[in-house]
Amino acid sequence: MDLLERFAEIVDYPRPQFGSSVRECAAQLAQESPEAAALFERFQTFQARIPLAKLQEAYTSIFDMQPECTLNLGYQLLGDDWRRSILLFQLKEIYQARNFETGGELPDHLSVLLRFLATAHDSNEAAEIKSDLLVPVLSRMAASIHLGESPYRWILQALLSWLGEKRKTFEPDYADRRCEQVTNAVVTGEESAP
Repeated sequence: MDLLERFAEIVDYPRPQFGSSVRECAAQLAQESPEAAALFERFQTFQARIPLAKLQEAYTSIFDMQPECTLNLGYQLLGDDWRRSILLFQLKEIYQARNFETGGELPDHLSVLLRFLATAHDSNEAAEIKSDLLVPVLSRMAASIHLGESPYRWILQALLSWLGEKRKTFEPDYADRRCEQVTNAVVTGEESAP
């Protein structure tokens, strides 16, 4: 299983097989990125000590009850703005073109995005999603004061660290542009000079 799929399982609502998913992700991550694995290990230690019901409660209180921590990355980037509607529509079109199903979640949910990226590794769409949406929003979320001492912060930091190591493999055709310029173009709708 692709590491993106493993992360997708872990950022989704914890289910009974969650512990084995965490162990498998940790093992694969340790082979690919010792730095990211060290961050992830902190979550794994926490997760192993508490019952599933408490983990589900923590997940809900962090990601579902605090809008600033939602895993709907389009909301994180654009808020409740008309531009998010456009982003959701564009993601839905991309998914439909590849016969990808969201499983009932919104197209910008982190677990959906990760599952899609696992199926579309080398496409320009995947590269753009990673560089324009995933990395900028995860960077902001991983450093968020709202996640505070949440153990889920370690998952986001581990994912971001691993993506940072893999960055050259997913930069889109316009990779010579700085990430800030791209994010600014998405947020404001205006292109900035190179």
